[in-house]
Amino acid sequence: MLSMDLAEALASDALARSRAMGRNTVVAVCDDGGTLKAFRRPDRSNLGCVDLALTKARSAVRFNTATHAFWPAFASQPDTQMGMAALPGFTVEGGGAPIRLRGQMIGGIGVSGAQNWQEDVDIIAAVFVAFGLDPVGAAYVAPKAPSRGASARRS
Repeated sequence: MLSMDLAEALASDALARSRAMGRNTVVAVCDDGGTLKAFRRPDRSNLGCVDLALTKARSAVRFNTATHAFWPAFASQPDTQMGMAALPGFTVEGGGAPIRLRGQMIGGIGVSGAQNWQEDVDIIAAVFVAFGLDPVGAAYVAPKAPSRGASARRS
């Protein structure tokens, strides 16, 4: 579970790292259901970054994947790329990542407003290292269906 205290600490640390880079980013942290837990919007930050930071965090949670992994994962499927990019409340722009602790997703973080999406990701990666969280990850891994034997044994 992502506590409010951890969410607040992650958001504050991300903002501090952003400022140290000379950036004015917006940071959103949500729980594993996509509900906002912590938010930072510095003065004079771009208003468009507000929605984008939250959308990045929620997109990462919904697919348990860093947002920068979506576009290249479907490079051979342009129809899928465009369909995903057009989903309401979803983004394929980098800067969103699931927050994982020992392989368990506990929430998502979105950073928006750095020079480019890679800087957004770099901020998140540094925060994860500082807090001992799992690395951001760069690959999309499709979820696997439970095996029939596994579900039969549970019955």
